[in-house]
Amino acid sequence: MERRLAAILAVDVVGYSRLMGADELGTFERIRAHRKELFEPEIARQHGRIFKLMGDGLLAEFGSAVDAVTCAVVLQRSMLDRNSGISDERRIDVRMGINLGDVIVEDGDRHGDTINLAARLEQLARPNGICVSDKVKIEVEGKVDIRFENGGEQRLKNIAQATKAFHWRPDGAPPLVLTKAGAEGIRDPAPANAGAKPSLALSAFEVLGGDAQAVPLATGVNEAVASSLANLTGISLVTASNEANYHAIGSVQISGSRFRVIVKLLDQRSKKQFWSDRFDGDIAATFDALDNLAFRICSALRYEIYERETERTRLRSLEEQTNEELMGQAGHILLNSRRADYERSVTLIDLVVKRDPNNFMALAIRAWGAMVEVVCGYREVSPADSAIALQFARKATELNGRSDFAHLVYGLMLLYLKRDLDAAVRQAKRSLELNPNYALSIYLLGMAMMYAGDAEAGLRHCKRALEANPRFPANNWFMDYMAVGNFLREDYGAAVEWARRSDEIHGDIPRCLLLLTTCSSHAGAVEEAAREADRLMQACPDFRIRDLRRWPFLREQDWARFIDGLVQARLP
Repeated sequence: MERRLAAILAVDVVGYSRLMGADELGTFERIRAHRKELFEPEIARQHGRIFKLMGDGLLAEFGSAVDAVTCAVVLQRSMLDRNSGISDERRIDVRMGINLGDVIVEDGDRHGDTINLAARLEQLARPNGICVSDKVKIEVEGKVDIRFENGGEQRLKNIAQATKAFHWRPDGAPPLVLTKAGAEGIRDPAPANAGAKPSLALSAFEVLGGDAQAVPLATGVNEAVASSLANLTGISLVTASNEANYHAIGSVQISGSRFRVIVKLLDQRSKKQFWSDRFDGDIAATFDALDNLAFRICSALRYEIYERETERTRLRSLEEQTNEELMGQAGHILLNSRRADYERSVTLIDLVVKRDPNNFMALAIRAWGAMVEVVCGYREVSPADSAIALQFARKATELNGRSDFAHLVYGLMLLYLKRDLDAAVRQAKRSLELNPNYALSIYLLGMAMMYAGDAEAGLRHCKRALEANPRFPANNWFMDYMAVGNFLREDYGAAVEWARRSDEIHGDIPRCLLLLTTCSSHAGAVEEAAREADRLMQACPDFRIRDLRRWPFLREQDWARFIDGLVQARLP
């Protein structure tokens, strides 16, 4: 495997789907002419090499950041000249991203995070503009005749670390057009219903292969998924695809007793497919198979839509964003376990509560936001947090008794703040009556049953929640409670294994480190317990066992056993 330092230039055509839809052949010919007459010779002139071509863009490698930026500037200025006098419907505008870092070389192609980040920066770039990372900006400072505008720190999809972005556009570039939602030409225009919750249309699932046996299965899958989607809080299910923000399409194929369902999700605003997944199963137990499919598909669609919504709105100022957009981001942020994000979530949701004090969704998100750090173990709950969480959660259910999310949050507050296991179970069951396919409520029900002493039932529910969606950002929560259930069963080896899997997703979460420490102690793994205790002290230097808020175990002996494992590991 060969590695080398390189500057990567990512180029993309703005509004490619719209251009192709209006004039497919003409657009193809114009893009090819620009590439052959301008991009290929100029990239070569600046000592670069194109290593990947896509229908609407390209990736090129340069030996230096200065060459890459110089080339990008020349290309953008030249594109303005080439577009001079051409109507808006026919002009080809591009945006570019540049990153500097280590790349893996393989058979003429290039791989690695450096390239992924260049592509994400290109998506941030304004039309006719360039967006570069801070590494590139530092490298070219004083060496090129342009000045970059600070775009601030950005959290980009599938990029672990926050990235500082910097922008440049040439003099004479068309002005950035403000959309109805306030985005300055960075994303596709907002739909007419901007400010409403995201909408989704579901088309009938297509039967592949002409197998008549697959027809009733396809119909059943479609009905089960539609029924579940109709119950989701925060997403509107509509019948006309041209009126929806998102469009889900699918296909069904059968081979013997096995079936395969493929689901794709399209963003109607950008006219691009951005997600697809495969779901396999056995048709022997048809109703169970349909229930499981609806559960997995709806869990995936709910998460993917809010991931997309968060990505779309991240670049606009808070004042320009609607309440639905702010709530979508705030709720999505709270699914991860990164402590630095919690404060931003509270900032977002406090703005909504200020605008609309009786917005049940905002109140429920704010209640959960007050408790996430406590639940993850970063700090103990304050009286102020406890009061806010209980008040807002209760009020959210009073304002909308048919919200699966509101009942979930109220149940969590009752469990953690009141240790009222029966009330938490009731709220979880009510949430699941409203939406049987809500993974977080299944998880709440499992937790409450575990703490009440029924580890086996609790494990079954948490395992089902974990099976919903492998990409779900809160899967480490479910894994932690698989560890709790096995701790209660005194299967300490399995408990350590589940906690270790959680730790691999989000390292150094105090709740998980506590589980690893006590379960390792009880398993007789003295050195491992000591190592996890050291990690806990590094994450929380002020930790003392006497200050640890009691977890809501109903039985005193379970809590005593939990504490005993921490004492054995010599935690202070």
